[in-house]
Amino acid sequence: MTPPLQTQRLGDALGAEIRGIDAAKELTQRERDHVIAALDQHGVVVLRGQQITPEQQVAFSKKLGTMRVSFMTDVAVPGTPELTVVSNIVENGKPIGLVDAGALWHTDGSYLPRPDMYTVLYALQIPERDGEALGDTLFLSTVAAYEALPAETRRKLDTAQAVHSLTHHIKLKQEHNFKAPPVKEGKPDVTHPAVRVHPNSGLRCLYLTEGHTKELVGFSPEESRALLSEVAVHAKQPRFVYRHRWQKGDLLIWDNCSTQHLAITDYGTQPRRLHRAGIEGPVPI
Repeated sequence: MTPPLQTQRLGDALGAEIRGIDAAKELTQRERDHVIAALDQHGVVVLRGQQITPEQQVAFSKKLGTMRVSFMTDVAVPGTPELTVVSNIVENGKPIGLVDAGALWHTDGSYLPRPDMYTVLYALQIPERDGEALGDTLFLSTVAAYEALPAETRRKLDTAQAVHSLTHHIKLKQEHNFKAPPVKEGKPDVTHPAVRVHPNSGLRCLYLTEGHTKELVGFSPEESRALLSEVAVHAKQPRFVYRHRWQKGDLLIWDNCSTQHLAITDYGTQPRRLHRAGIEGPVPI
C-alpha cells in the first residue's frame, strides 16, 4: 500500500513539513508532484529524519530539475561535483566548505542569467548548546512582502530592473567581516526584474535582496539606495518570516523565486556540516 503523503504548515507566511517520503529511494512522479505543489504553496519544505548519501541527494535533486555543477570546486563534496559543502570545519588548516554561506539576505544564484529555482540542503552535523540547535536559517516570503508593499512603492518597482552582482556580494561580505570565498572565474553583473512572476503560480515576487542587488536601473544613486533600503526593512518584518530550526537528517528544499533566506551564524567553532544542491531555473520575467 502506498503510504500517504502529509503536509503540515510550519509558519504563517511560509514553511511546511512533508511526511511520507524517503529520499533515499527513487522519487516517484506522485512524490515529485507533491513536493513541487508544496513548494508553490509554502515556499520552503522540510523532510525530517532522512538518511541519504551524496549520490542519493543528487538523484533526488535531479527529479526537481537540471542540477548545477558548483563553480566553487574547492568546496565540492568529494566525488560529487554537483554538491557543495557548507561547513565551518577546518581540516589540514583549510575549511572543507563554505564558512559564512548565506550570511546576508539573498536568493540563490540571482547574480546568474538563469538563477537557481530550487535549493536542496541536507544536514549532516548541527551544532547545539544546552540541547538547543544553533545555526538556524530564516526565510521570508517575497510574495507576501510584495503584496503588502505600499501602492506607490509597488508602482515604482513593477516595471523596474535591478542589477545583481556577485562582486558586490563579496564586497559586502568583506565589509561585514564574513569569510568570502575566492571566485576563480569572472561572473559579470546581470539585470533582472525588481518584481518577477513566479513560473508556476503566476504570483508576483519581490526580487531585490540585501546580499546581491547592487542598484536599481534608471534611478539616481540616492533614490536607488533609499528604495532598496525601504524594501529590505519592509520584507524582514516578522509576519513574513519563518525560522527553520535545524535537526540532523533534515532535507530542506526551498523556492528561490518566492523566498529569500539568511543563515544565523551563532555557533562559533562548533562543527556544522551540510551538503547543498542547486537546481537551475528559468530566466526571470
